[in-house]
Amino acid sequence: MQSGMNHSAVSKEVVEAPVARQARYDGVQREISRRRWVTRAVDLREPGKPDYVLGASTAERERLLKQCELFRPEAAEMLDRIGVGRDWWTIDVGCGPLGILDLLAERTGAGAEVIGLERDPNMLEFGHELMAERKLESVRLIQGDARQTGLPASSFDLAHARLLLVNVPEPEGVVAELARITRPGGFVASEEVDWISWVCDPMHPSWARLFEINAEIWRKRGMDVNIGRRLPRLLKDAGLTDIQWRAQAPVFGHADSYQYLLLAFSEINRQEMIDKGYVSEAEYNELTTSLRGHLEDPGTFVTWSLFYQAWGRKPAAH
Repeated sequence: MQSGMNHSAVSKEVVEAPVARQARYDGVQREISRRRWVTRAVDLREPGKPDYVLGASTAERERLLKQCELFRPEAAEMLDRIGVGRDWWTIDVGCGPLGILDLLAERTGAGAEVIGLERDPNMLEFGHELMAERKLESVRLIQGDARQTGLPASSFDLAHARLLLVNVPEPEGVVAELARITRPGGFVASEEVDWISWVCDPMHPSWARLFEINAEIWRKRGMDVNIGRRLPRLLKDAGLTDIQWRAQAPVFGHADSYQYLLLAFSEINRQEMIDKGYVSEAEYNELTTSLRGHLEDPGTFVTWSLFYQAWGRKPAAH
């Protein structure tokens, strides 16, 4: 496992006056109260524009929950480093069915605002079920777009997104929106991957081929599979300061579900691979069958994508 941290000088905390805090609270409440809470599917997708490439199937929702558990320790440590505490108003943008909403609720307490914003209606419906099941009463879910949340400017003490930028074109717009809805003195935090380290050992020809095809599918949709390395710069370009970051690459074995993630991506993209001439159906079957056998070998290990975390503070207004 590899990790790194940049420690920049931490600026003096921006103290918020009670009157300003109350005004911020009122603005958020007005916007949220007029939103329709989604209890049935509402399709916000725009024809001809890329959407979440991995879909919202039951299998994908279950994978996202496993992902939450996998990265729970890293997310918890990041929140502790930022200093998230009682009564902070926080938002997890592109939260899927859970994201880090449970971690935020634990740290901020019953009287705080914890908002989960998600575009996909199926993920949102599943999220409502999870919030009720886990008794996360301080969490409220709303449907919206990460580029245009519709929320008032300078609303939150922390705006967070995880594995969102890798799945959208023009990620700069999302980071700018995160910065816009964060109050002066508040924080923007992002967690993303860089596929540069995603390999199996021993290497296998089927891995190399399927990796190449999946990466090409992301790129042709305008998405960057190496977005992780860009996080510090994206935060800086959005006007944030005191930027810090960490990076690590987890390793999996044959008993771990993430050992087979490339096969899961390939299954999701199967029809596109065949329709667009990347492979024939017979070639696809041969590639996936041979790779599965290789990954099931106890002597095969997968080093996953380099997982970046970066956060920065929004400067005080002058």
